[in-house]
Amino acid sequence: MKETTEYKGPKPRLNGFLSNHESPEKVVSITTEPDTIYIEEARDANRLNFDFTIKGLTDRKLVINFIKAGVYDEAENLITYRHLNHNGVGTPGIHTIGRYEIEGRETLDVHNPFHSFPKTMPLCKLRYTFTFIDPETKKEYYYGNTIIEPTVYRQKVRLTIPVKGMTTILDGHDFYSHHRRFSMSLVRKATNNAFQSNFSRYAVDFTVLGRDGNTRTMDPTEYSSNYDFHFTDVTRFYTHEADVHAPADGEIVAIVDHLDDHYSTLFDMDEAIQEERVADIAGNRVVIKHNESEFSHLFHLLKDSVKASVGDAVSRNQIIAKIGFSGAATTYSHLHYQLMDGEAFLKDNPLPCQFSDVSLLQGKEKIRFDRTSIDTGDIILQE
Repeated sequence: MKETTEYKGPKPRLNGFLSNHESPEKVVSITTEPDTIYIEEARDANRLNFDFTIKGLTDRKLVINFIKAGVYDEAENLITYRHLNHNGVGTPGIHTIGRYEIEGRETLDVHNPFHSFPKTMPLCKLRYTFTFIDPETKKEYYYGNTIIEPTVYRQKVRLTIPVKGMTTILDGHDFYSHHRRFSMSLVRKATNNAFQSNFSRYAVDFTVLGRDGNTRTMDPTEYSSNYDFHFTDVTRFYTHEADVHAPADGEIVAIVDHLDDHYSTLFDMDEAIQEERVADIAGNRVVIKHNESEFSHLFHLLKDSVKASVGDAVSRNQIIAKIGFSGAATTYSHLHYQLMDGEAFLKDNPLPCQFSDVSLLQGKEKIRFDRTSIDTGDIILQE
């Protein structure tokens, strides 16, 4: 039981450690994306899914020496803080962000390293501070006022899991997932700015589990050679040709149904960029408009399997297509799902979402949630 009483003593500030000091000489610019930063209400924590873009403004090499985050309430009282730097033996905390060196006037993407906080903690305002050091002169440069004021997204549509039976989220949008690890400055440059947002920021990949509890049919002799994604026939996945159900009532506003499934050849991204068809990474797909600001996007469908037309009204749980292997479906058969604020996934904004009437399997326990977010590693039983 938690007991709360009013505290009237001195307020913690940590002004020296969490200083808002800014160096007069500007050697980098720091921006964040997306424009609106949401608090994702996960089962175990509140999560912040956003990125920093750091651009070098000089020809000198710089090293990120410190990243800190102070968390404040509505009255700007300090609640808690996080930090990482070069302290440690072998692999200091700064290594977790990947690259931390800026070579002259290049651009560096940094995924927010302080992504999870207790659900009971208010996240009204976060102030991020960066320290950069010139490795030659040892001079330090301070940036103490990158302010984040996140907001909770209030979802309107009540979503149902679009794949029935036992499924798992083989890859979701946790901090280490491929959906999350989009360096947008690199992606925009590579695609001639066709990508305007990281559409998969809150995406999940549904993969069906068979009665044997596996993702695909396997002979025991294959176990030693099937670590990771070493297999040759994606059609052996139980997900292959599984039914896709409408996750909620709505109107079909976009369909692609003619693209080949990539059973024998990989999706050629370079060719897609040259031919200005970057959107084909999604493969065959359906977009359902639930209301003026919430659209379900369902990707990697089987060629010629869509059972609806643009303009059709669909009902929750209605079968609308089958799962295939079209587009850049990586290495395993799955249904890619995301909720967005529009139908154009390359430019509109992704939204955190929760599903209703969800049963999660945790060992011998089946736990039902009236409404919950789902992510990597969840095992779901949907009747």
